[in-house]
Amino acid sequence: MAKERERKTDRIVEQSTRFAKTKRKLHAKEQLALDDHVKKLIEDPLLGEPKAGALAGVRVLKFKVGPQQWLLAYEFNERRNAIELLDLGSHENFYRDLQTYLADRP
Repeated sequence: MAKERERKTDRIVEQSTRFAKTKRKLHAKEQLALDDHVKKLIEDPLLGEPKAGALAGVRVLKFKVGPQQWLLAYEFNERRNAIELLDLGSHENFYRDLQTYLADRP
């Protein structure tokens, strides 16, 4: 059990530049809520809903801050024990923009 706990704390969290730019634009209350949800992801990286098709391998975690619903897209690499935070946004055009971003990414 101790090794399982160690692996959770050794989890790597990486941010894409797209995610980092969006996070910087958030208000303090929104950033705090995002940080809480990222901590939950570190504990359980399979928390988000897995996507299919062009977004296969991507998971999306939905959460609300006040009346606004936010979507957090990420990929979890079990071999590296790493979570890569890909994008953050509201639902409008989120999946379309995420698909375009992933296709253009090297």
